[in-house]
Amino acid sequence: MTATDKLYQILQTLSEIQINEVLHFAELLHQKQSTASQPQGIPPGTLTGLRGIAKRSGVAKSDPELQAEYTDYLTQKYQ
Repeated sequence: MTATDKLYQILQTLSEIQINEVLHFAELLHQKQSTASQPQGIPPGTLTGLRGIAKRSGVAKSDPELQAEYTDYLTQKYQ
């Protein structure tokens, strides 16, 4: 007996809700198989592709400097 035959026999004994669960699982496997065959890389529109674009040149500011800068920004914005 093949795996397909065994699966068919089991499906005949399941409720409609259980059959839907099996269907969702099979669809998930099918989707994983189709995405695995696609070329790997960063999908367009992801933030990962933007990593490093907004780097500032020079020395990074300390936490107190960043807090002061942000406080000044908020004070000016909400006056």
